[in-house]
Amino acid sequence: MRPVSTFFDIQLSNSREEKILLSLNEVSKLLNISYGKARDFTFEQNMQVRIGRRTLVHKAKLEKWINDQVK
Repeated sequence: MRPVSTFFDIQLSNSREEKILLSLNEVSKLLNISYGKARDFTFEQNMQVRIGRRTLVHKAKLEKWINDQVK
């Protein structure tokens, strides 16, 4: 008989999936720029998503912008 998945098992499997949104701290570390530059840049490029008081960055838009710069 197969064991039944628990809530904890489901949470662990979901946390392993790739993120869709990144924090401004993650973006600044990823691009090696300051927090303020990351905030201003992502705002100008319309990559920000607001959820409550948090400002997050749409990862796919950031990746697309980077790929467009290389071409």
